[in-house]
This record gives sequence, C-alpha cells and structure tokens, in this order.
Amino acid sequence: MTAHLIAVGDNCLDVYLRQGNYAIGGNALNVAADWRAAGRPARYIGAVGTDPAAELLLAGVAQAGLGPEHVRRLPGATGVTFIDLADGDRKLLHEEFGVGLDLRLDERELAEVARADWVHLQGTAPEARLVERLVSAGARVSVDLSTYHVTTGIAGVAVAFASVSGSDAAEAEALAERLLAAGAALAVIMRGEHGSIAWDGVEMVRHAAQRIDPVDTCGAGDSFIAAFTGAIVSGAPVRAAMAEATGAASRTCLHFGGWEQTLNPSPQWLHDQAVAVGISPALVGGAE
Repeated sequence: MTAHLIAVGDNCLDVYLRQGNYAIGGNALNVAADWRAAGRPARYIGAVGTDPAAELLLAGVAQAGLGPEHVRRLPGATGVTFIDLADGDRKLLHEEFGVGLDLRLDERELAEVARADWVHLQGTAPEARLVERLVSAGARVSVDLSTYHVTTGIAGVAVAFASVSGSDAAEAEALAERLLAAGAALAVIMRGEHGSIAWDGVEMVRHAAQRIDPVDTCGAGDSFIAAFTGAIVSGAPVRAAMAEATGAASRTCLHFGGWEQTLNPSPQWLHDQAVAVGISPALVGGAE
C-alpha cells in the first residue's frame, strides 16, 4: 500500500528582492510539494489571508500538484518572507508568518489527518496543541523546529528536526540530546555545509554534506525533511534516509525556490511592502 503523507502549517511568498522574483515557500508547503514531486501521495493543509498575496500563494499550491481546496482563508495577511540572495546564499531580511499561525483543526479534521501514514508540522504551535493532539490520536509525527529550538510540546514525536549554523559539532549533538530529553524518538540536526546528524539515544549517525556550488539555499532543509521522512515511511533505516535526504537538499540548492517551480516577477505592491517594513529601496530591484 502506498503511504499517504500530510504536511500541516506554514506557507509564504519567498520574495527575492535583488532578482525581482517570488517563489512559493514555507516549511510545511515545501515538504508537501517535495513529497508530491517524488511521486508520493501528499496533501498540504494550511491557511492564507484575504490579501492579494493569497491568490499568488494558491496558484503556487496548484502548481505543486497539491489541492488548493485544503487551504483555508482566514481574515488577515498571507505569509511573506523577504530574501536577500547573493552568491548562492540567502539572508532572511523580514518574515511575516501571517494567518498561518492561526490555523486550527477541529476534531473531525484532526482524526482524518491522524489516519495518514505520516504527518509533518512546522513548529509546535502550543496554542493549537496540534502535536500533542496528533500524537494522542496515534499519528506518526515529525516537527521542524528550524533555528528556534523550542523543545516544549514535542513529547511522542517520531522525528524532531532542527537546524544549527556554524561548525561546532558539539552544539549540534547537545541539541539532539535536548530533543530526545523532551520526548522525541529521533532527533535530526541539519548543519548546512557541515552535514547532519541523527540521534536516537543509542547510535549517533553522521552524514557529510555534498560539495556543490549553490544557486539558492532556500528550502534545502525542507527538501531534506521531505526525503528523510519519505524514506523512513518506506522502511529505510536512518543511515539510508540520511543519504537520500542529503542528496535531495543538495539538488534543491541548484535551483531557485524550495521546490522546482516557475518563478514569477514580483508585483509592485510586494516592492512597496518591502520598503514599508524598512528594507532599503536600493535592495528591491525588478518589481513590476
């Protein structure tokens, strides 16, 4: 039987200021898009606002082959991330998570999601208690803590992902220990060019990064997560899943955006929004 995978959580417009283009992104949406691109039955559940960005986002969801009907509209703003991309590496200048933070699942929706073979969440959303509720319902859950490393509310998750910068392996290993102490069955720490580690309390698996000349590192961690969880659901051991995930992350670094998609020129109102939040007009190029 083919595994059914569901990602729940954030989405955003990734706006490349220097290039004057935008992509569709967000951890949960990127993971679902990568699952679908790999031929896995995947669904994305999220929320957009009632602003012009919502229409762009929904069009991107459809482009990814995911059903826009599973994305609800809530009053407010859609998530937008302004990115300074130079020499293949990206710097996040400003993030607005928008109404995605307000997403809630009722009991019927929760029960349906929990029947999936795997559920991935961006963050723990303590006020929504999604992790706790899904784990209690028997779901196999992964959560991406990104660089925030908030370890509360992850008891019972199958995999807790987190990212660290820098070359200090001891920092990554200490974080993995904290995630297991907080109740995760497996901790996976992504270290960018320094590779990754996985720790289950018994064996520390280390995997080196592939040496590449990146075009854009945006979304590489999300591709890692999608490939890793997809491999685990298919029965692969952790070491093999790490190798598959490393390759997926490397391939994502060779194109713009968190998944292969058609980039679109940024409309003028995105240019204006960037300037309104304090980004230098000199950095905002190419808006239509």
